[in-house]
Amino acid sequence: MKFGLSIVLGLRCAAPAPSAARNQQQITEEIGVRTFTKAIMTIGSAIALTAATIPSVSADDKDAIKYRQAVMKAVGGHMGGSVAIIKGKVPYKDDLVAHAAGLNAMANAAANAFKHKTSGGKTRAKPNIWEDAGDFSQKIEDFKKATADFLTAAKSGGPAAAGAKLGAVGDSCKGCHKKYRAKKS
Repeated sequence: MKFGLSIVLGLRCAAPAPSAARNQQQITEEIGVRTFTKAIMTIGSAIALTAATIPSVSADDKDAIKYRQAVMKAVGGHMGGSVAIIKGKVPYKDDLVAHAAGLNAMANAAANAFKHKTSGGKTRAKPNIWEDAGDFSQKIEDFKKATADFLTAAKSGGPAAAGAKLGAVGDSCKGCHKKYRAKKS
């Protein structure tokens, strides 16, 4: 299909017949310019066709994804800090309530973070979050309850009492991630 793209684009590819007045160098230059022009048109068309097939992510989707990822990153940070304190890896027992409160606050924020259905973009959130919204909402409620119980234990009983409740927080995270988060690629 030598002339396929030129026919589609309506380009004339045939070189005019050389006249006696033109020399060989002029003819060669004209053919080179035509070849270059055809190559640029072909490349431009290929780029345009490719760009049309790439799914776009709206600015709203990008912002919603960034927000969701920030919430989940904060959850991970508070979870990591809590685990380190409870396991005695760091001597910051006085910070446990702050981490528990942060986890609880982010659990409540997570409910809002997933309200905006997104498609495409760099995210590990699976589409079934919005397809099975009832189950997903229940998992968020379980997460909120687990973090509230963890916060209560951290306030009243310190690391020992909170440690018993932290497992439920981790289980609520896993319950959601297993079904609604894609594996890292």
